[in-house]
Amino acid sequence: MNGIHDCGGIDGLGPIEIEADEPVFHAPWEARVFGLNWAIGANGFWSLDEYRFAMEDRPVVDYMRDSYYAKWVYGLERLLVEKGVVRPGEFTDARHADLPAAAEPKPALKPDMVAPLVRNGVSAKRDTGKPCRFAAGDRVRARNINIAGHTRVPRYIRGKNGVVQFLHGFFTFNDSVANEGLEKPQMVYSVRFAATDLWGDDANPHDSLCIDLWDDHLEALA
Repeated sequence: MNGIHDCGGIDGLGPIEIEADEPVFHAPWEARVFGLNWAIGANGFWSLDEYRFAMEDRPVVDYMRDSYYAKWVYGLERLLVEKGVVRPGEFTDARHADLPAAAEPKPALKPDMVAPLVRNGVSAKRDTGKPCRFAAGDRVRARNINIAGHTRVPRYIRGKNGVVQFLHGFFTFNDSVANEGLEKPQMVYSVRFAATDLWGDDANPHDSLCIDLWDDHLEALA
């Protein structure tokens, strides 16, 4: 979706405020949300890509108003309500919610599992054995994708030409995971875009950006 979360190249957002000696959490509730996020994710109630879209898909004013962890709360509650795990308002009211009848209870996230999980995450890399569409040095174009769902193609590169720099390997396709619940593993490429192609002649001709894109994000150029 073309939401405010995709803010690359937007002017007028003001300077980034850097807080000296910024704490990890500004309030106790933020730490609890951080813990809930990992515990609920470990139980398989959401995927990272679904979670991203749940936070993105909301009115601009609400998105800009909420703090970082307030966005997490919104995304978690939305997904849990959509999946029938809690009733509307139940998550933020901290009342007990029973698992849906169709859900099979899964092992809890135990204390000794937390540090490795937070440090390493869960790999989305998949060994498919499929051939690659592109190789390093190939010229490609980022598809002009404008959908109501989730996409990892930033607006400012859509329709722009670039050159494949290297191949990362096969990973689950973020767009299809978020929109369809399907992994659909694809090769991920680092694609270099010249700054002048993105921002015009006023950009530094020596600058460029490398963006990671999946097969379905790209079109071949002659």
